[in-house]
This record gives sequence, structure tokens and C-alpha cells, in this order.
Amino acid sequence: MHHRRKQWTGVLLTLLLIIFVANECECLAEPPITAMAISLDNLLVITGSQRGLVVREWPSLDHGRAIDCGLDSIHDVCISPDGKRVLVAGGSPGLSGVVQLRSWPDLVMERSWSEHHDVVYKVAWSTNGLEWISVSWDGYCRICKGNAPASHVTSTSHSGPVFAAAFLKHDAVATAGADRTIAVWNSVSGQTSRVLRQHTGTVHALALQPARQDGQEQLLASASEDRTIRFWQASIGRMVRFHRFASTPRSIAWTHDGRWLIVGNDDGTVVQLDPTSLKSFVLSNQAASVLNLVVGADDARLLVSEGSELVSIVLPK
Repeated sequence: MHHRRKQWTGVLLTLLLIIFVANECECLAEPPITAMAISLDNLLVITGSQRGLVVREWPSLDHGRAIDCGLDSIHDVCISPDGKRVLVAGGSPGLSGVVQLRSWPDLVMERSWSEHHDVVYKVAWSTNGLEWISVSWDGYCRICKGNAPASHVTSTSHSGPVFAAAFLKHDAVATAGADRTIAVWNSVSGQTSRVLRQHTGTVHALALQPARQDGQEQLLASASEDRTIRFWQASIGRMVRFHRFASTPRSIAWTHDGRWLIVGNDDGTVVQLDPTSLKSFVLSNQAASVLNLVVGADDARLLVSEGSELVSIVLPK
């Protein structure tokens, strides 16, 4: 009996040790990177996760400095058009959404807003950098001027969580989310001018094509759970073409010359897509879903996040 008791004691101690080691590993594991931006001078990259913010050199990705910004989650970071400030968006799920305005690149806090009732998923600057928009799981879209103490325009153009936003021009924005629509509305009055309804699944991302040298209208790209990328002439509400992927596109970014749309998919592929011919080329095949990607300012490389890891990919010329 004594021998059997010693055996069971040994088994119990082994199980406790396994549980302890597993918990320690879980605590030490790096959380996934959920937000990224590359500086306008193409020298630094900022990333966000549940651990806070990290600034690294680009494109070497040498580890730089980390900062705990006090947010339970970070879903977006966006550097201003003048390269002097950065918006950090996130919050606490089900409790509050927070947007922080920090100086760049030293990340000193300038102001914080907590007007949303749930996590903020996306922030975007206007082209002139005088105002910015935040969209949230709470269904609200808010526009604030610079570092004003409160937003001056609130839109309720959506019937569910909002995940994406893009300024189309100084007084017009596009937003999209779980209700499968893209709303185009006035950033001064908050009035909706049109609603684009062709998607049949949640819209995850929007991206406006950089200004074209040929004078043609910039295209708005949208990525949806319906596995399509759709290209729009948003000012008139016209969809001009679409491309369907084998898996859901999660993240999109234009090259700065406006020639290509880079798409990150659930199956781990990173694809270069021609917006006119819809020809696509696989640039990389990652091991996990590509939740974030951003293109360097010189269009030479792009950065994707694979869980907690960062991968730099050379873009073909």
C-alpha cells in the first residue's frame, strides 16, 4: 500500500509540474502582432500587440524599444501624413474603445480619447492630416479634428460592428463592417451619401488607391469574408470589377505607385493583384493567416505579421 501511494504521489507531482511548465510557457509566449505601420522616411516600423508598442529599424527589423501604452488590446496604428504623430487604437472588449495620439517617433502621449463603448478597430488620417476617423465594434464612426478634446462628427451608417475606414477626399469617408455594406458619407455633416451593397459577407478592410498620374479616378478596394476583393469608383457608387480568392482576404495595401494591390489571405498566401487585368501573383506562402501587411515607402519590400513573427518580403520590380 505504501509503495502504491508513493507511485500516485509521483504521478501527481509530474502532472503538477507539466501544468506549471505549460502555464509558464503560455505566459512567456509572445502575443500576435495586431497592428503595423512603416514610417514615411522608410527607416522605422511600429507594431502593436497586447504587450504594447515596439519600434524597430526597417527593413532590418532589429529590435528597438518597447512601450506599454496601457491598452488591453491594440488593433491599429496610423502615422500622420506629416510623419510627426501616430494614432494608436484599441481598448477593452465590451467595455471601452480608446484612441491615443502620440508624437512620432518618440511616442510621447499628447491626448487620449475614450468616446467609443467597445474596441476601436481602425483609425485613418485625412489626406491633409487635419482630422482623423475611428471606427469601432460599437457601430459608431467618429471624426475628430487634430487633438481636439472630443469628436465633432458621429455617424451611425452601419447596423453592426465597423472594421474598416478610409478617407476618399477631404470631406468624404468610406466605412465598412459586419453588416456587409460600404457606406460613403460626408465627414462634415455625417450624412450618408450612398451605400454599396454588393458584398455578401463581412467587410474586413478598405484601401484607397494612391493618386494616379493619368488623372483617372482612384479606386477603392474592399476585402470581404465572401472571399472577394472588389474595386469601386466610390464617388459614384460603381463597382468596376472583382476577384475571388480560394480563402478569405484579411488585409490589403496598395503599393505607393498605385499599380498593385497586395492581399494577405487566410490560407497564408500573400498575393500581388493587378487592379485592371486582375492577374495575380503569389509573393509568399506563410504558415498562418496573414492578418496584417504594410508596404514600405519605396515599394521595395512589404512587411507581414505571422502570429508574433514579422516577415519582410521583397516586392518584384
